[in-house]
Amino acid sequence: MKLRNLLALALTLTPIPALAAGLTPVKPLTGYSCMMLNETAAQAMDFQHPVSFKLRPFDSEPDIAPVGNQVAVKIDGRVMNGYVETIDFAFRPRWVAQKYLAPYHAKADPSATCTPAVMSNGHLGFKYGH
Repeated sequence: MKLRNLLALALTLTPIPALAAGLTPVKPLTGYSCMMLNETAAQAMDFQHPVSFKLRPFDSEPDIAPVGNQVAVKIDGRVMNGYVETIDFAFRPRWVAQKYLAPYHAKADPSATCTPAVMSNGHLGFKYGH
């Protein structure tokens, strides 16, 4: 075998670690604060009726999609009929029932913080810190 072929074979057989590019926060989402779901254990286990986004702030509106554990709520946003103005992960306006939301906190780490952010994929995400 020629040296060039031996080198090519050696490079082919050499293990190279694969590095996945994870999502990273690019910038904070101004005008929004981080809230979290405030459900009982029974509510959290009710997969037939998860806390969901609605297009408009009415109980009669159909559920659009389940809400994640954290929600970006508009600071000084509207509260109508018990629903809070928010956005989904594609930055579309949505509403969530206020009774299911609480200010962000972590029982295991009282100094933990959460900030809504624009992520490296252009979608809504959250930056966690101390």
